Amino acid sequence: MEQSQLIKELPDLKIGWWESYKCLDEPLLEYVWEVANHFVSYEGDISIAPAKFVNRYITSKLTPEENVLRLKEMGIDKSLDDFIAPNFKKMDMSFKDRFLENEDLQNTIKAFGLDVSKLWYLLLFVHDYIEDFGSNAPSLKKSEVQDIGDFVDNLSDSTSIILINGRKKNFATSEKKTIEFIQLALDYYIKTYNDIINQNLAPKDKLKLLKDIGLNHFLEHGQAIDFENQRTLEITFKKWKFADMFQYFLKDRKADKKNISNINVKVSTDKMMFISRLIYTVGYDGKRYNEEYDPDGNKNRKLSNLLRKYRNEDFPDFANHYYLF
Repeated sequence: MEQSQLIKELPDLKIGWWESYKCLDEPLLEYVWEVANHFVSYEGDISIAPAKFVNRYITSKLTPEENVLRLKEMGIDKSLDDFIAPNFKKMDMSFKDRFLENEDLQNTIKAFGLDVSKLWYLLLFVHDYIEDFGSNAPSLKKSEVQDIGDFVDNLSDSTSIILINGRKKNFATSEKKTIEFIQLALDYYIKTYNDIINQNLAPKDKLKLLKDIGLNHFLEHGQAIDFENQRTLEITFKKWKFADMFQYFLKDRKADKKNISNINVKVSTDKMMFISRLIYTVGYDGKRYNEEYDPDGNKNRKLSNLLRKYRNEDFPDFANHYYLF
């Protein structure tokens, strides 16, 4: 059997982000679900990330023209521009051979009793999630909801409202009752929006309620994304986040060398070494992260030292496919 045949192909589920629950029935996404629901979820909701991941995976393997046709079959209208840079970044899958051909890594996977296909898709998800906001990523500007909220907050202390088109003043009022009415109206809609968002409902149900009152725009397009001011995180920061996500995945899992049929094979069951080799696999560091011992025979503690350095760090705000609706 060829190495590539070890990975079962993820099917095209053809679902929208609001239908992420349908991914629960896909066995190959089991590990993705586990990590996504912890790191990329909203209170009271299941994560939309698995559905986002499936679509990212499929669209990255298709041409722009094929993607437009695929979405048309799903009842979604998109143009070719939506699948052309800089707004569209393909998922990087270039490290598949390195993943499959690393015998030390594959033996550790067996020792932990993990499914190699499910782990491959988890590795793709974690790497894509980090790269999406860590490499030439757009930043977040103030959203429309935030902008309106700030506007309402300032209305209470304002004595006039002026509307300007270019340099021309189109409208001005100092009527207290008019200003109060605008404030009350906006307060009502913001409260209604927040009440729906905070309900313990599935995303698709929230979207339906918002559509019924004409407020779905804020959920679908509320994020203000700045594609001009892009940012790239330092590689050490990426390694820290990568390790954080895989530490969570492995925290309740234990390795058993009895899972290896060849008793003469030396197998590492150290979780840090496992994660370190995955970091090497995706290209976040070189062979030093793949070796269990350094040339002097000392245990590889490069990842442990890195995690101690970054343990109190926080990630900045970012624009990411896995958060944007």
